[in-house]
Order: sequence, then C-alpha cells, then structure tokens
Amino acid sequence: MDSDTLQVFQSELTCSICTKCFLDPVTIDCGHSFCHPCLSLCWEESQTPRSCPECREIPEWSDFKTNIALKRLASLARQARADHDHSSEEQICVTHQEAKGLFCEVDQTLLCGPCSELPEHAAHSHSPIHRAAEESREKLVKRMRTLWKLREEMKISLNQEANNTQLFENYVALRKAMITVQYQRIPLLLHEDEKMHLEALEQEAKEICQQLKGSVFTMTEQAESMREMYRELTEMCHKPDMELLQVRKEDPSSERETVF
Repeated sequence: MDSDTLQVFQSELTCSICTKCFLDPVTIDCGHSFCHPCLSLCWEESQTPRSCPECREIPEWSDFKTNIALKRLASLARQARADHDHSSEEQICVTHQEAKGLFCEVDQTLLCGPCSELPEHAAHSHSPIHRAAEESREKLVKRMRTLWKLREEMKISLNQEANNTQLFENYVALRKAMITVQYQRIPLLLHEDEKMHLEALEQEAKEICQQLKGSVFTMTEQAESMREMYRELTEMCHKPDMELLQVRKEDPSSERETVF
C-alpha cells in the first residue's frame, strides 16, 4: 500500500474525538463512529444532552455494541501503519542483527527468529508483534468495560448516598420544628430543657452528617480515580504495537487494571 492510499485508509478509520485509529469502535444512530472509550468520556464531560460529537444529533439509544467490521479494519490499519513505519520502529537483535518480530508470551519480551529458537525460549509461546499487541489491546478493552461498569454502579450509589444526606438534613430540620412546637405548649420553666434537647439533636445530626458527607467524598474520589485509570488505559491502548508491549512489560502500574 503506497503512502497516499495508506493515508486515506487511515483517515477513514480515525476517531474524530481522539484523532487516532479506532479502539473498540461503535456506530451511533446518525451513522458516525467513534472509539467507545472516547465517546463514553466525551458524553460524561458534556454539560448538554448526549449528542453526536460531529453532527450533534441526539441518539435514541446509548448502549451501543462494538462495530465488528470496523474493529477489524482498524486493526488492519494499525498493522499497515506499523509495516509502513517498520524501518524506523524496528528493534534489532544485537546478537543476530535481525529485527525483533516476535513476542514471547512467557517472558514478555521481543525476540528475533533465531532468539525464539534458543533453549530458554523454544518451549514458550511466540506471536507476531502485531497479533500480540492486538490481543493485549483486547484484554485491556475488556478490563476497561468492567471498570466503566463498576464506575457507573459507583455513581448510582453516590447519588443515592447524596440523596440520603439531603433526606437526613430535611428530617433534622423537621425534628427541630416539632420540638419547638412541643415546648411552646408547656410552661416556660421547662424551656431550658428545650435548649438541651435541640443541642443534643444538633450534635447527633452533625456527627451523622459528617459520616454521610465523608462517605460521599470517599466515593467521589474513588469514581474520579476510576475515570482517570480508564483514561490512562485508553491512552495505553492507542500506543504503537512495540511500545504497548514494552509498556506492559516494564511499567508495573500498567497492571493496575487487573484489580477490580
């Protein structure tokens, strides 16, 4: 594929939100397609009703399925780009002076052909770099879906907790009003008891509200942390094949998504 044809091919398979090759693409009602992670983040950050980032049409549905055909084409586009840029990106084996075109699943390392046949690697499973990278992307995408689902559940719980806080504050205000009305019907000498009663209620309410608000704060921080992790995983998936495989091998933080 020549450079001009590759450029056109790439442009047709580029998400307009992240301007990168589609990752887990979905096609919405209007016909436009986007990376599912990009669309999810875009809609969450938008202050307006969920609409197409390109034509602004509001879709009737929001639970979109992966566009399988587009996903396969995006994988081919990444491979075509990698093949085109191979001379500038390849890593040469110092021992055999050959390009490292294989990925060792066991040792999580890049190998050339002769290295893969050495005793320490011969019994291991090896895959072409692009296939290994696409499998790695797919694993990350699956974990991202789980992470996003957990975050959506967290947001529901957060809203419920915030509602509970408001309901409790409303209840306390009502109790104060009822106590005041009750003491208005009794002799003035007992009004000191009213003050003590209100102060006790105020103190108890303060402690409970602090607990509720503390819970909301903690859940908000957790939801934000999950969103940032989701964004980081999305960026990781967009890395070139070799870089993606190296990052997952060298950076322990890249495995954080396994803890769900």
